Amino acid sequence: MNRSGRRLVVLSVATICGMSATPKTALADDVATFYRSKSISVIIPSAPGGGYDRYGRLVQRHMGRFIPGSPTLIARNVPGAGGVVQANQLYTTAPRDGTAFGIIQHSIPFRPILDPREVRYKVDGFRWLGSVSPITTLAIVNKNAPIRSVEDLFQKELIIGASGGTTLYLPSTVNSVLGTKFRIIKGYKNTGDILLAMARNEVAGLVGVGLSSLLGSKSAKNTDYRILFQMAYSKHPDIKEVPLVQDFARTPEDKAVMETIFASFSIGRSFVTPVIPDDRLAALRVAFKKTVEDAKFRGDAKKSKAEVSYVSPDDIGRIIASVYAQPKPIIDRAAKAFVGTGN
Repeated sequence: MNRSGRRLVVLSVATICGMSATPKTALADDVATFYRSKSISVIIPSAPGGGYDRYGRLVQRHMGRFIPGSPTLIARNVPGAGGVVQANQLYTTAPRDGTAFGIIQHSIPFRPILDPREVRYKVDGFRWLGSVSPITTLAIVNKNAPIRSVEDLFQKELIIGASGGTTLYLPSTVNSVLGTKFRIIKGYKNTGDILLAMARNEVAGLVGVGLSSLLGSKSAKNTDYRILFQMAYSKHPDIKEVPLVQDFARTPEDKAVMETIFASFSIGRSFVTPVIPDDRLAALRVAFKKTVEDAKFRGDAKKSKAEVSYVSPDDIGRIIASVYAQPKPIIDRAAKAFVGTGN
């Protein structure tokens, strides 16, 4: 996509994702009439049991209480292609009347410019409800690993496991942009298997695991690890002593490339609808915010060790706009790093 084409998308995304609306009483009554006795599909981009499934079903269990008319919410899993199959379905075939929305993979807003293969959706064809939580992504190593700091990664090789997705493209990106020496062993089924491999000293580390996934993992309890660095726009408040890896970039351009790729983590676990009537969109946005702030919802999230921190549609729109507005050389380098790892 050329720069002028990307600018057109920036303006559209900023308008749509940042749109704020509060339903008036008359409109709210119409919304309640529409949703009464109806069901809403909550479409999840992964198989049952994963992190996105966990957050999708959390929202599915609680949000109906806050939607006018109290519709029934039904979870449906549509895995495939790193969330692209589900995003394509939301854009092309999901009903446009407010009876379907989904939690999307964090990279979905940026796939059209980073890796458009298989993409059949346009970002400005989605309407954001908000995000239930940003994602803090970590690099961890065994406590007995010879790597003691990020600086050591420039001098010594570190063997890490990968199962695809963030566990593959993030260490590959850090290697290509910063010049670190991760030796990546592919073929693990999931992060749980990598953590078990760390416990058996088959590999020494893991790059690209979410903090909430780590805290909720049974395998992590059997692994004696320490956090080496975090990947996000800003530090997580609970681990401020852990450095951001982009702070080790050699040039401002290198840092911009990494932050372009990391931007999706600031959006995190977001929920979108296709284009739907404004009054229903406004009602769903209000209901989503109330859900994320609800004590029962947060209690349920705490039991499943799911982090919760609301991100508004306005903030999501600003993040997306900032990435699409990056100079073409930065986008091209980020895309090369992203696509070059098999995503």
